[in-house]
Amino acid sequence: MDIPTFQIDTDSTEDHAYVLCIPSGMQLRETISFAVPHGAFVRIVAQADSQAAVSLVTEGDMTIEVVVENDATVSVVTLQTANGVIRQSSKVHSGATVHFQNISLAAEVDHQLRSHLVGAHAVSNVDWIFYAKDTEKHRVSARNVFEANNGGGEIVMKGVAQDSASVFCDGMIEIGLQGGGTDTYLTENVLMLDTTARIDAIPGLEIKTNDVKASHSATVSKVTAEDLFYFASRGIDESIARHMYVQGFLGELTAKIEDSALQESLRETIEKKFQ
Repeated sequence: MDIPTFQIDTDSTEDHAYVLCIPSGMQLRETISFAVPHGAFVRIVAQADSQAAVSLVTEGDMTIEVVVENDATVSVVTLQTANGVIRQSSKVHSGATVHFQNISLAAEVDHQLRSHLVGAHAVSNVDWIFYAKDTEKHRVSARNVFEANNGGGEIVMKGVAQDSASVFCDGMIEIGLQGGGTDTYLTENVLMLDTTARIDAIPGLEIKTNDVKASHSATVSKVTAEDLFYFASRGIDESIARHMYVQGFLGELTAKIEDSALQESLRETIEKKFQ
């Protein structure tokens, strides 16, 4: 069976609308990668029992909708290196799994993700890497909304703030009245390289039913003078030490990107941004 490709949706009211449909039962082993133009609307549909991984490189504003039908699995990597507003959402049906891996490296970031789990035993996992420096401004928001029973998944948001950058990191888990049996958690970790950076890390839980497991945490860690002295005592200068902190801090989520070429490209992009 041929690998599906993006098609322009001529019936859509959007100026740049792209639709990717993974047929029922198709199991794709290689990542489907696309650069998406400014102002695009992207819809990804993983039909029942299918499996696929998609990588999107944004060139500005973008809207992404993901539909994961029963027992399907889809992974979506979104790399933002150009300024813009991204609105991302999903609808996850019974027994299905979605895995978002968002990477925010632009100077001006406004990215919101809302993942709705509408079927029993649905799973939504979110990994988010962000890095702001100089006077850059990042606003990143992730929400898992459990609307059916026995859902699962985690949100892990890790980022770095450097110089006088401003970061607003907002994570939320919402469990509705039908969400009994849900097992989920939220983690926000931000590394402050300079005391001049501004960080707001806000985790939240909204639970409307019983018999659930849900937790959240948020930490802001700092690179102190003592930390840098430790490196200096071993012959490592401050710039290299700070770079090691950045790569090490973000390395956990970077390593989870299955596409090896994209993983290596991400490491190089982070290194260039640091320099």
